[in-house]
This record gives sequence, structure tokens and C-alpha cells, in this order.
Amino acid sequence: MRLFLAIELPDPWLREAARALDALATALGDDADVLRPVALDRMHLTVRFLGEVEEEVIPALDEALRASVPPVGVDLELTAPGTFGSAARTSVVWLGLGGDVDALRALAGRVETAVEAAGLPPERRELRPHITLARVRQRASAAQRRAIASAVTALDAPGAHPHRAVEVVLVRSHLGAGQPRYEVLGRY
Repeated sequence: MRLFLAIELPDPWLREAARALDALATALGDDADVLRPVALDRMHLTVRFLGEVEEEVIPALDEALRASVPPVGVDLELTAPGTFGSAARTSVVWLGLGGDVDALRALAGRVETAVEAAGLPPERRELRPHITLARVRQRASAAQRRAIASAVTALDAPGAHPHRAVEVVLVRSHLGAGQPRYEVLGRY
């Protein structure tokens, strides 16, 4: 099973994401087709990507998450959009997150403790809190990627919309044609 742990997004954040995607599409014009926007109902804040996990590990993971993660109470807000990669290699467009990022990192640490207690491999990368808005298609040229990066820097910052995250969800991602389908397996 392909799994990840995430924080679900409040409606005001999803509205800001939709506004940013619309503004970006307008700014890019005909080049907007090199973006693969994430559907609003699939947007989330990834706390820990697990990848492929054997089904027999799920009970131990669930038990470890229940023991390590609660209570969850992290005050977050939206910040300016950005991209991953240099301008000519821009690969992802995102909305930034601010607020109590230290508490978010501590929460991610508790999640990591649970993941490792369930026997899964440790995460080697540091948490980079963001909400993915779109991915750039592989066929995009360097010039198109630079145009995307430039358009993103020109976007208005979203409203902060402070939000208190109160749970982490364990999600199974069903891959297939089109966008993945998500199934929540547990709430912590």
C-alpha cells in the first residue's frame, strides 16, 4: 500500500489555493498546460511520506501512531507561494506555511518516532512545510519553467487564514489513470 501521513486543509486555505492556481493560469496563458494542478480535494500538508508499506505493518503503525502522536494542536497559517528547483528547473509550485513551524516539526518528530517503532525506515530529509499546488510536466522547456517561476514570484501572497491543526491522518493513495484517489485509514 502506498501511504502518507498528513494534515487536512481548512476551506479558507483551499479557496486561497484555487485563487493562486487561477492567477497562475492567467499569468501563463497558453503555457499553463505545462502545469498539472493538484485537485483541491487532494491537497494536504504532508507530514511524512511512507511510500509502499506492507499491509501486515498497518496494525503496528496504527498502534504506534496512537501512542506517539496525540495530542495535536499546531497553529499554522499560509504564506507566500514559491517553487522547488532553480528557475530553469522549476518542478513544483506551492503555498508556504508559517505560524508555529517549530510545533509542526515537533509533531513530525512524534510521527517519525511512531513510524520507526512500527519497523519502517527512517526519513532522512528535513520537513519542508508546504502545500503543493501544481507539478510541472516533464515536457516543459527551461523557458517555460522560468516563466512559471517568474509568474509565481509575481503572485499576491494569500491571506494568512490562521488555522489550528488538531489531527494527523494516515492516508492510502490509490494510483491509476488521472489523479490518485485517497482513502483515510486512521485519524490521530
